[in-house]
Amino acid sequence: MGETVLVAGLAYSGDPSGLARTAAFGTTIVISVLVWRIYFQRAGQVLPEAVARAVQPALIGRSAADTHLVMVIGLTAMALGYELTIEHPSGHPAAAWIAMVVGGPVLFLAGRARFEYEVFGRVSPSRWIAALALLAAVPVLLHLATLVSAGAVAAALLAVAVADARRAWGRPPEQPAPPF
Repeated sequence: MGETVLVAGLAYSGDPSGLARTAAFGTTIVISVLVWRIYFQRAGQVLPEAVARAVQPALIGRSAADTHLVMVIGLTAMALGYELTIEHPSGHPAAAWIAMVVGGPVLFLAGRARFEYEVFGRVSPSRWIAALALLAAVPVLLHLATLVSAGAVAAALLAVAVADARRAWGRPPEQPAPPF
């Protein structure tokens, strides 16, 4: 996750002038904070306990490693999307740009949904709804400025973070319940 912030900072420091570039930089930082929040929402905190409770600890350990690989690939795509967004905030994106700006967060959400299943044996609907909403928006986002795509990603991730917070509000911390 730190790489995404580093890439955003490097892209912005190349030419920190202009309101659109500054807005793009701010949006990418907000996205990074939201990704961090979504990752660490409970499942990220209790993975070791989930492995200890699992009937097949080696299976959950291998599965969690593969799941993290999916999330890392998503984060890498996000970092590329950050650079494109900051360097071309007002530009009309190519399909490959949208694949990074939107596809990276979608991959991250898919990996995070799988991770939640590995730890709790369930998946919060907000992750799939946000991922599907972003994918559904792609045909429209192809015709809008890159910064709009990043804004859509930030809005979707904010919705997931709010849904996570609402689910946890006033309840005791959820205990791991690995499915295997």
